[in-house]
Amino acid sequence: MQPRSIIVYCGLLMSAAAFSTDVTLPAFGDMEAGLQTSKTLVQWTIPAFMIAAGLGQVFWGGVSDRFGRRPALAAGLGIFLAGCLFAAFAPDIRILLAARALQGFGSAVAMVSSRAIVRDLHTGQELARGLALASAIFATGPIIAPLGGGIIAELAGWRMIFAVLALYGAIMLAVLVRMPETLAAKTPDATRLATIARRSGRMLRNPQSRHFLIASALTSSIMFLILTSLPVIYEVHFGVSGFVFSVFFAIHGFGIIVGQIANRRLIPILGVVKTTIVAGLVLTVTALAVIAATLSGFINAYVMSALMVVFATSYLIVYSNSTSLVLDPHGDIAGFAAAVFGFFSQLGGAIITAVIVVFTGASVIGFGIALLSLCLASLGATALWQAGAKARLRAT
Repeated sequence: MQPRSIIVYCGLLMSAAAFSTDVTLPAFGDMEAGLQTSKTLVQWTIPAFMIAAGLGQVFWGGVSDRFGRRPALAAGLGIFLAGCLFAAFAPDIRILLAARALQGFGSAVAMVSSRAIVRDLHTGQELARGLALASAIFATGPIIAPLGGGIIAELAGWRMIFAVLALYGAIMLAVLVRMPETLAAKTPDATRLATIARRSGRMLRNPQSRHFLIASALTSSIMFLILTSLPVIYEVHFGVSGFVFSVFFAIHGFGIIVGQIANRRLIPILGVVKTTIVAGLVLTVTALAVIAATLSGFINAYVMSALMVVFATSYLIVYSNSTSLVLDPHGDIAGFAAAVFGFFSQLGGAIITAVIVVFTGASVIGFGIALLSLCLASLGATALWQAGAKARLRAT
């Protein structure tokens, strides 16, 4: 496989988590009825997946550095496939939740290894551009998944969704046979606690990695807020749910593709950090527009979706560029660095969102205010780093 083909494969690996979460959103009602359970427990299939994926990244980072990217991917994708099959045949909600956690743990290897592989191949601006390309491919998940989930649930029932996810895992395993190993040198002690502690200390002592690890939690919480709030807002306020909601939600993914194309072009001109600041400004202005449209009474499903398309153009720019800024100083421990990034961003974002949604509920204005607050915090974190970089430059 050529380097560009490998990055395309990494983009498809990145899609595993997004695809696995978004594809189930239109089928929540069918799951609730089919398993005779509550809406709340069905909603917990998303956190169960996300929490296991966040914890799993710490495990797979060390495994990837010790045994190589390909063996780690083979093991993790196998676990993901098994979790999909267990979910497809789950007799009750408890088994489904356990199966979703197993899926999340297995999919974590895709998140870690995809970022680590790109770092194995590139550094500096080329690393950021490579991650931008992979993220543009990743955007196919949010586009295809909700539509596919709605169609599959309508035609064959919600269990078939997990059968299709199992097929996706099997295809990724089949393609893996052709991918070369990108890890230049394996680290035999990568999974030892002393090594993990030493590497963690190294990352936290690096000012750039430390700063953008913290910022990544804010960035992730933005997307988690959207995932948890929009299905409820569309149903309660706009009367949109099921397959129709999946169409609205899928449209947002086109904004991601446009944004990552722009990201690859802007990075050589502005640099990684300034491009991230521009994207953060777009996010902040869009969040303000959500609040303005709500207060003026103009908000509806079409207006919200149009604003979310604009928002999507810039969200993944901030996230993927933050990823490159965390990973860049740690090429020799790329697997571990990718794992720490995923752990901090995913669990940190989930915790922040869990607190916020208690106060926002199904309120559109509450959602807008929370979105604006997170966007301002994320933008402020990137601007603070840029200001510090200028100060350090003047001091030299």
